[in-house]
Amino acid sequence: MAQAKTFKFSDVMILLGSGATPTEVFAAPCGLTELGMTIATDTNETVIPDCDNPDDPAWKITDITALQMTLSGQGVLDRTARKTWEEWAFSGAEKNVRWMYDVTAADFGGYYQAPGILTSYQVTAQRGQRATVQIAITLNGKPAWTAAT
Repeated sequence: MAQAKTFKFSDVMILLGSGATPTEVFAAPCGLTELGMTIATDTNETVIPDCDNPDDPAWKITDITALQMTLSGQGVLDRTARKTWEEWAFSGAEKNVRWMYDVTAADFGGYYQAPGILTSYQVTAQRGQRATVQIAITLNGKPAWTAAT
């Protein structure tokens, strides 16, 4: 039996763009210890009757109406990253974001990129522990895939 080829935590990243032109720089904010990427599908259902047997139960048909990618993360609140997160949160602006698989092209590495909106930023602190952060980013539009070179 062959083992699954897996990704280590350090192979998967959320990268934020600096907004610099002409060459934008992307970096991973420090402190995140859990990352997530979700592709959600919106659908509509239609009941389709059987025209030859109208008394039989009808079947539902599902149509896809929209797709959306969201990114999430949580971990310890790094002091430098806090400034990055809060400036973005208060700006209400989009930022170019990447979801990266940092492995070779042979292992299907590369990244998705699209403008993103920081839709949730939460800091939690508890006595005797380090402050933590939770973030959610909604990509605005279809992300472009760029394969590793």
